[in-house]
Amino acid sequence: MTPESSASIPFEHCDAPAATLTVGTRVLPTHYCLAPLAGYTHLAFRRALREVGGLGLATTDLVHATQLVGGHRHSLELIETHPEDRPLSVQIFSGRDEHLISAARWLQDRGYEGVDINMGCPMAKVNGQGGGARLLCDADHASRLVEQVVNAVSIPVTVKMRLGWDRDTIASPMLARRFESVGVAAITIHGRTRQQGFHGQVDLAGIQATVEAVERIPVIGNGDVRSVEDALHMRRVTGCAAVAIGRGAMLDPWLFRKIEDYEAGRPVREPTSDEQVDFLARHFHLMTEQHGDRSCFLFRKFAAWYGARLGVPEDLEQRLRLFTSHAEFDEIIAEIRQRHGERRTSVATALVKVPNGPVERW
Repeated sequence: MTPESSASIPFEHCDAPAATLTVGTRVLPTHYCLAPLAGYTHLAFRRALREVGGLGLATTDLVHATQLVGGHRHSLELIETHPEDRPLSVQIFSGRDEHLISAARWLQDRGYEGVDINMGCPMAKVNGQGGGARLLCDADHASRLVEQVVNAVSIPVTVKMRLGWDRDTIASPMLARRFESVGVAAITIHGRTRQQGFHGQVDLAGIQATVEAVERIPVIGNGDVRSVEDALHMRRVTGCAAVAIGRGAMLDPWLFRKIEDYEAGRPVREPTSDEQVDFLARHFHLMTEQHGDRSCFLFRKFAAWYGARLGVPEDLEQRLRLFTSHAEFDEIIAEIRQRHGERRTSVATALVKVPNGPVERW
């Protein structure tokens, strides 16, 4: 189902109101979360999404535990937050147990309210260090690691993982049980193996098996959610307590609001022309609060997937790829407002990039 068709969902088929979603000591405002997506789900984007509405828990981009504790500038930028950016978890990775433990304590000491351990990243640069999906290959080590992090802090610890390393080593149900037994507050499960990378379809049966393996903690489903219907279908089929959305939220920043409308029995609101341009401008100006003049360069990569969704004419999309000053950005926005609706295609020039080719070469 396309975003434009979401208003046609029959409201007489609305599910019953969902129970409150609790992750450890935190009560989340909705059952729909922002999944981390490297290079994109930064502070400005999270704040812009929260202003639109419907977003529950958000998780930061993947942060290297050693570099975080060492004060690496890029890592500190990734975890930068704001009073409006709540609830929030920081996702950390490392192949060194002691570094993950230190990073979790470091975050707690600085007032962060949740830590997420990454066991799902398929990238070689992460797996080669023993982190990410590589941890799925040794259940005993993974369980000891998670237990040590849980025992080191009082804030909720969660885990994001894949189904397994490949189809012959599906580990998520067994690991979910073990993680729950050592005190993990929730698990997010991406319904693919590491070997799949981002190819093929998400395995809803695999997510369901993980849901059924635990007794109390919430399991959050993740993968291939692009519409209201996708989100509801994942919950109905798998029984997951919540859904984490990454690329789908970037392709449609109003997706969380639409889900909230639907579950409340309201007509699902499509964004107006003004809302679409306002979101574009708001995202950029929030970036300038954090990055100053660097935001002109950092924002360029968003132009290709914002263009079609936010009604940016092709020539102005090209200017968004090249602008060098805040004044030039404001000029482009003014032109977009005048010419909004001129674009005839809804196909993005480029989508969020994911690695291509055999996963072994990533």
